[in-house]
Amino acid sequence: MYKIFIYIFLFTVISVKSFADQSDKRLNYLFNKLIITENQQEIIKVTNQIWNIWHEIDDPKITRDFETGVQMMNLGYLPRAIDYFNKVIVSRPNFAEAWNKRATAHFIMGNFDLSMQDISQTLQLEPRHFGALDGMGLIFIHLNQPEKAIEIYDKMLEIFPYSIDTKMKKEKILSSTTKST
Repeated sequence: MYKIFIYIFLFTVISVKSFADQSDKRLNYLFNKLIITENQQEIIKVTNQIWNIWHEIDDPKITRDFETGVQMMNLGYLPRAIDYFNKVIVSRPNFAEAWNKRATAHFIMGNFDLSMQDISQTLQLEPRHFGALDGMGLIFIHLNQPEKAIEIYDKMLEIFPYSIDTKMKKEKILSSTTKST
């Protein structure tokens, strides 16, 4: 079942095509909307808008490198993807999504320590980055640290309290830890 969560996480993180960053003024409005929105379709719509903003880059060369990194990751060329994300990070160290994408590539490769470092940097730049939080939760699950994963999913529920997906992940962890005790 965790593999399904991993694939959903990776699809969500990798599949967004549009490209802006975490300092965009539209984000506060969208995050406030997530706090009060109960309708799951609306939650999906708002989260997609947030992803789109996070991906915007105002420099064509950096955009090209970022998109190439995403394509390399989609094709499974993870070391090459990391090289492209490194270029973006060197050029734009405050661009949270480049850190998040590199964290994702490291996660797929099983480099959880490196992934966690990049997730931490992503969250330092954008504390509400639910994709990075989700990745951190998945790492804690892989490291058999369900209590920490639950803490992360609780943080995600502070961002959007009506997310059925996040509630289900938390319930899944709680039910597996209850069964194993």
